[in-house]
Amino acid sequence: MDEDNQLIWTSPEEVVRLAKESGMTTIEIVRVVSGCLSYREALKRAHEFAPLLDISVSEFMEMRKNE
Repeated sequence: MDEDNQLIWTSPEEVVRLAKESGMTTIEIVRVVSGCLSYREALKRAHEFAPLLDISVSEFMEMRKNE
């Protein structure tokens, strides 16, 4: 695979840092990192990201709803 087509993975901490630096709100971050995931996968993501966003797992799961 050439360099232009490689996926780059980063830590949840770095994702949150970069998102906040770019001015994203907590709800925007939650929706970006969990938007197309099943409930089960989103719950796993919630356990990773909620502490970094200073919210609870239940708040994370509530924020991901697009209502």
